[in-house]
Amino acid sequence: MAGLMEIFLLKDRVNGERDNIFLILFEKAFILISLLIVAFIGVGLNLPGWGIGALVGGSLGPIVYGHYYVIYIRPVKKQQNLDVGKKRGNRKRK
Repeated sequence: MAGLMEIFLLKDRVNGERDNIFLILFEKAFILISLLIVAFIGVGLNLPGWGIGALVGGSLGPIVYGHYYVIYIRPVKKQQNLDVGKKRGNRKRK
C-alpha cells in the first residue's frame, strides 16, 4: 500500500500541467457523495446514530484510498508496466 507522501508525489506526477481547480473539486465531491451513500445505507438499515457514524468512519479510509488509487496510482502503475514492456522488447531485439 502506498504511503501518504507517495500519493502526493504521484498526484503531482499525474496532474502535471492539468492541475485544475475543477478537477480537484470534483474529486472531493465524489468522495463526499460516496460517503453520503454509505450514510444512507446505514439509515436504510435502521442503525442507531453511533452505528451510522461507525459505518461512515470505517468506510472513510477505503473510499478515499480507492478514489486516489483509481485517479492517481493506477495511471502511474500502468505507465510503468508499459515502460517495462518496451524495455523488454528492446532487449530481445538486441
